[in-house]
Amino acid sequence: VHAIRQCPVNMQPHLYNNIVIIGGSSKFQNFKERIIKDVRSCAPDEFNINVYRPEDPIVEAWKGGQLLGGWPGYHSIRVTKSEYEDSGPSVCAKKLYDSIPVGNT
Repeated sequence: VHAIRQCPVNMQPHLYNNIVIIGGSSKFQNFKERIIKDVRSCAPDEFNINVYRPEDPIVEAWKGGQLLGGWPGYHSIRVTKSEYEDSGPSVCAKKLYDSIPVGNT
């Protein structure tokens, strides 16, 4: 919820409605229900809360990385070790934000 609140207000309803839980912990009994309950207690009442757990949440992060690595624009947003060492974490946000198209798309 803290991360969602840091995003632009117009994006927040979409983020609350599209929460994805992955990893081995997401397979704990009632984990999804607990996440829904916890998020619902902190989120504005007018926002829908939707939590999705993929069928195999353990490999889902790997699948996402595989898709990202195969994306043609990946090379423009990747951060090398030397770039990170030179500029710190801010280089990650800069590269990502610089890759987002601005205007009517």
